[in-house]
Amino acid sequence: MCVICRERRHKATLSRHVKDEQGNLIIDATMTRPGRGWYVCDRPECLTRFAKFRPGARRKGGKNV
Repeated sequence: MCVICRERRHKATLSRHVKDEQGNLIIDATMTRPGRGWYVCDRPECLTRFAKFRPGARRKGGKNV
């Protein structure tokens, strides 16, 4: 499933991204790197939005518990 549009697709049609040691998102072409992976489809809108994607960042306006 694409993390941006949430559309279900075959895994082979998605690109996998993981964080490297410095915390930067990199493409995992072999789909074997350790760690949490984020999958993105090839739609231009999703790729554009994924460029601004920051996994683990908290959204403003969340509930204070």
